[in-house]
Amino acid sequence: MMTTGEEIFWKNAHGVLRDIGMSHLDPAHGAAVDVVRWCLLVRGRPTHHLQTFLEIESPALLAYLERLATSGDAAGWRTLFQRIRHYAELLHETDMQPCARPWLAAIWHCLPELVGIGQTIIDEQTEPESVAAFELAPDVVPAGDDKGGDSDKGSAGKAGSAGTTAKPRPSARLVLPVVSVMLTDAERKMFERKAAESGDKEGPETDPDVTVGTDGPSGMKGGPK
Repeated sequence: MMTTGEEIFWKNAHGVLRDIGMSHLDPAHGAAVDVVRWCLLVRGRPTHHLQTFLEIESPALLAYLERLATSGDAAGWRTLFQRIRHYAELLHETDMQPCARPWLAAIWHCLPELVGIGQTIIDEQTEPESVAAFELAPDVVPAGDDKGGDSDKGSAGKAGSAGTTAKPRPSARLVLPVVSVMLTDAERKMFERKAAESGDKEGPETDPDVTVGTDGPSGMKGGPK
């Protein structure tokens, strides 16, 4: 059973799709637009049911919005505004999608770029990459394309065996095209600074009498001297 806040959230999602003339889409699209609109308005990260929705339907979009909120740099939010305004102007000039809320329609058209940047942020957290990696299109597998067999198995083909675990599938509800994204100078500086701050953090304190070894073939680490 949904809470009052969740009911309002999904009611707003349906309203967004109606206002941009795309009621045929899954309500998840309207919800994603409304989350971006709200975060830009308050310049903060999604919380409560907004966060829960993105955790399930679009972890990449959540990663992007959280990075903006934690960067401490207003330039990131201004860049998001400029990205949306670019699409708003394009829609106005071409009269491609006349609707009651063209700004919300512009946010919807901007979603693939935000998800693309967010996916690279997720990849960056698991495997260090250069800032140039943000310019590459994210490696997204279409929903339902499961040629590798059971999705619960790793690359070795057996559940629990050694191997590379497949990335989570994209949401079947929030289906977006894969696009190449070019970062602005402000975004580059923001992400570079965030990466530098992460690299400056000191590691956990260790006992000086204990030598921390590397993982051997058996997975065991070096013990006390």
